[in-house]
Amino acid sequence: MHHEAVIEHGGAKRLIAEIEASDPSDDYFDSKVHVLSEMIKHHVKEEEKSDGMFAEAKKSKMDLADLGRQLLERKRALDGERQAA
Repeated sequence: MHHEAVIEHGGAKRLIAEIEASDPSDDYFDSKVHVLSEMIKHHVKEEEKSDGMFAEAKKSKMDLADLGRQLLERKRALDGERQAA
């Protein structure tokens, strides 16, 4: 499962970069956005399964709310660094 997720994330990142580097006048823009949407929907569906990553996280007894706060803080810090550059 982990290996598939790594590959899916990589594919999504590449597609996002292509979308960001183009604009709606690109003949493939709408198709790229559609494919990305379908990829994300599929990925979330896989993670929401009873044996998926979300279920595994719940079983781990981690404080998921605290983890979410930490991730948000880190995201904001990275966004700030990116904007400062």
